Amino acid sequence: MKAVYILSSRFLLFSFVVGLMLLSVCRADELVSDFNGDGIVNLSDFSILTQYWLQGEPSVDIAPTPLGDQIVNYKDLAVLAEHWLETETVYIQWLAHSSVKVWAGDVVVYVDPRNLSVSPHDATLVCVTHSHSDHYQPADIAKVSGPETLFIAPADVVTLYGRGQTILPGQMMQFDGFSVTAVPAYNTNKPNHPKSNNWVGYIIELASKRIYIAGDTDLIEEMKTLGHIDVAFLPAGGAYTMNAQEAAEATKYINPTLAIPYHWGQNVGTIRDAETFAELAACNVKIMSPGEIISSDDWLKDFSLVAHWKLDETTGLIAQDSAGDKHGTLNGNPIWQPDSGKIDGALQFDGDGDYVSTPLVLNPASGRFSVFTWVKGGAPGQVIISKTGGANWLLVDISTGNLMTELKGTGRNIRTLASQTIVTDSDWHRVGLVWDGSNRVLYVDDVEVAGDMQGNLAGSDSGLFIGAGRNLEPGSFWTGLIDDVRIHNRAVTP
Repeated sequence: MKAVYILSSRFLLFSFVVGLMLLSVCRADELVSDFNGDGIVNLSDFSILTQYWLQGEPSVDIAPTPLGDQIVNYKDLAVLAEHWLETETVYIQWLAHSSVKVWAGDVVVYVDPRNLSVSPHDATLVCVTHSHSDHYQPADIAKVSGPETLFIAPADVVTLYGRGQTILPGQMMQFDGFSVTAVPAYNTNKPNHPKSNNWVGYIIELASKRIYIAGDTDLIEEMKTLGHIDVAFLPAGGAYTMNAQEAAEATKYINPTLAIPYHWGQNVGTIRDAETFAELAACNVKIMSPGEIISSDDWLKDFSLVAHWKLDETTGLIAQDSAGDKHGTLNGNPIWQPDSGKIDGALQFDGDGDYVSTPLVLNPASGRFSVFTWVKGGAPGQVIISKTGGANWLLVDISTGNLMTELKGTGRNIRTLASQTIVTDSDWHRVGLVWDGSNRVLYVDDVEVAGDMQGNLAGSDSGLFIGAGRNLEPGSFWTGLIDDVRIHNRAVTP
């Protein structure tokens, strides 16, 4: 076995080198190297290829013309190596309320199809979580089903439907190229979904991705044992399921890469429930619109990032917002520094009237938010980011150069928050302010340097100044570099 392992390793190393040589001709838009159809190119596919080494096997002869020679050899191995650990793209569509469609390649799975205006008849599998009418609708199941469509559901739903296969909580079913696991779904403090009914949510494992669709459930201990989850659909509408706060707590149990609130907007719950969930969740959150589609290429995007000025431009008077349309305008004469930033380029301010103005991004009084940026230079009393005519969000103390914020609440005993950490020492520092709805926290280089409790924050619907005080006061203009300004609409951990 050791000799085989060494040979395999050498094959792979050789093929990666050859893959680089063939890069311009071996690109493919699909996983031609995924021989076993599991959605990922890995050792399983390598093992299949080597079984046909130096043979004429069309299923694994994947080197494209003009290099293909109808023989399985190093050219095909190079194509496999080029796509090593690539995965098939998985798509998710929220069809409103409790209805979700998941697909990759020729596998299409629906969970609780309902209120469909089209009849695609494209389902490989239909899963129903329970028998309530906002989840089980035979007419909509018929719209997505074809002659070969499979059906799984709890026992009472299978009885109602008249056919299909019963699935129990904790049971896993393996299909051709994907699997489905039923997860318990029940109420703990209301009578609508008794645990004894054996109703379920589902984990769909497809193309090496795991998507959890919770069904109608409260916050339950079983969520702690799901294993790795890429995307979690969690009910956040309340009334018959978790509310927004409980669903946010569930993200701590599950720790998914991405969470999506659902079960809101029709029978129960509103957009505000979804927004509250996004503010409180312990992970990245995407609030979807009915009918919206996202793919696995998008799941790692930070959907809480509402503005991001990279400040990597080389010319011009516009600082592009890569997260949206809150593009900044250069005022005075700040100078682009393409090679001097902490992350690629940066913007150089001279302390004498240089600043960037932006449109409204968010109002601090509206809820949780975070702001982070890299700075270098500066002097006591100067401001990094301020709200136009409002408050100085990030600045340095007038006597010491310590990081502080003047963004505070209202009332007689409200005060500024100052750290004991100097940021004007001519080194790069990542500075930030996080507001979680109850606490202000200042960060320097991703370490908490100051914090306190606040009942609220005073806000205004105005834009921002980057590199200047809230009223463009003399002495408030930044002297130095600012790079990579990010604003989130939730409290984030650096």
